[in-house]
Amino acid sequence: MKAFRELLAAAALAFTIFTVASNYSALPKRIPTHFDAHGAINGWGDKSTLWSLVAVVAFQYILLSLIRFFPQSMMNLPIRPEQRAAALPFGYAMADWIKAEVCCLFAFIVHSMLAAAKGHAQGPGLGFTVSLVAIFGTSIYYITRMTRVAATTPETL
Repeated sequence: MKAFRELLAAAALAFTIFTVASNYSALPKRIPTHFDAHGAINGWGDKSTLWSLVAVVAFQYILLSLIRFFPQSMMNLPIRPEQRAAALPFGYAMADWIKAEVCCLFAFIVHSMLAAAKGHAQGPGLGFTVSLVAIFGTSIYYITRMTRVAATTPETL
């Protein structure tokens, strides 16, 4: 499953970079940069905003990829230190899923911005909300799993 999460995140990041790079020169100087809850455009900005989005998603991809190399003491888990080993795999899985989901979310946002700039669509609309629910749902699921596994792990003190 880890390989799937990594592949999904890398593919979404690559899609975002490729989409911006291949469409950038054909875009007008000002593009839609913000949408209301119904998907209607309510903010405009320079097309260089797309590269800012690419930078943000690339940064989070790198940061969440490196999380496994951070000292375990940096992980602020709501459990006792002696239960950390049992819960940590769930924390890593959560970080992997969130990385994949956020990369997909940014790919979707960039695609929606480009489609709106070209006049092919209005905006992200419901898809954005569904993506956020998925990210929050993943977080809640894995935090619950970490807490449960820690509660069933005997203390070693």
